[in-house]
Amino acid sequence: MDLTVYRVPGWEAEPGLRHGFLGRGGGNSQGAYAGLNVSFGVGDDPQAVKDNYCDMKRTVGMAGNRMVTMQQRHGDNVIDVAEPCKDAGEGDAMVTDAPGVYLGVLTADCVPIVCRARTSRGRLAAVVHAGWRGTLSGVAMKTVRHIESRYGTSPRDLWCALGPAIGPCCYEIGADVADPLIRTWGDKAAAALRESDGRTYLDLRRLNAALLAAAGVPEGRIATTGPCTACAAEEFFSYRRETKDGAGVTGRQASFIGWAETD
Repeated sequence: MDLTVYRVPGWEAEPGLRHGFLGRGGGNSQGAYAGLNVSFGVGDDPQAVKDNYCDMKRTVGMAGNRMVTMQQRHGDNVIDVAEPCKDAGEGDAMVTDAPGVYLGVLTADCVPIVCRARTSRGRLAAVVHAGWRGTLSGVAMKTVRHIESRYGTSPRDLWCALGPAIGPCCYEIGADVADPLIRTWGDKAAAALRESDGRTYLDLRRLNAALLAAAGVPEGRIATTGPCTACAAEEFFSYRRETKDGAGVTGRQASFIGWAETD
C-alpha cells in the first residue's frame, strides 16, 4: 500500500519547503499498529517503527535528515529547536528558524498544526499538538505569540494548516470538557460545539483555527486538510475509535514541516 500523505494546496510552490500530514497507509507494522506507525511508545516492534521512519523519509524528501519530535504532554510548552536532534524534550509545540531542521508531531485524533513563514528575517517553521487539554490552555495561540516575541515574526506573516484529526461527527464530549472550554474561550468554543440527541460534539479543528485567528493569523492563511481520523479507519490511526471498540491500542501518524538548507 502506498503511503498516505496530505499536503496543503499551494504550499508545494514554496521553494525549499517540506511538509506533509501522513496517515497509516504503507509501512511495516502489524496488528493494532498495522501500517506506518511512527511511535516507539505505544508497544509496537521497534524495528518496524525504524523501518517506517525510513520509508516515510524517503517518500517525503527527508532522506538523510532527522525528524525532530518531542515528548508530548497535552500542555502548552513551546520548545525552540536550533539544530537537528532526536528528542527536543517535553512540550506540545516546537519552533525553528534553522534550515535543514524538520519538526514532527505525532497524533491519533489530536489536531496536528504546521506553520511557516518567510520574511526578511529568514524562514521559520513550527508544529503544534492540540488535543482538548492543549486547546483549553491555548497552545496554538501561545505558539503564535512565542513566534512573535522570540523570533520577531508577525502573526500576519504566518501560514498555518490543521491536518487530519477527529471531527465533530465522532468527537463526543461531556460537560467536564465542554464547560471549561466555554468558560475559557466563550463564543469561540460555543461555535465549535454542536448538540445532537442530547449529546455534545466538539469540532477541535474549528476551535483551534479560531484561536489562531484570534492570535493575529489572517483567516485566509489558515487551512484545514484531511478527513476525520475516527471515520477514515483505512487511512488513519484513531485512539478514540479503538477505545470505543474496547481495545484502546493503536499507532500514531506523523505530521512534519521544515525548510531545506537550500531552495
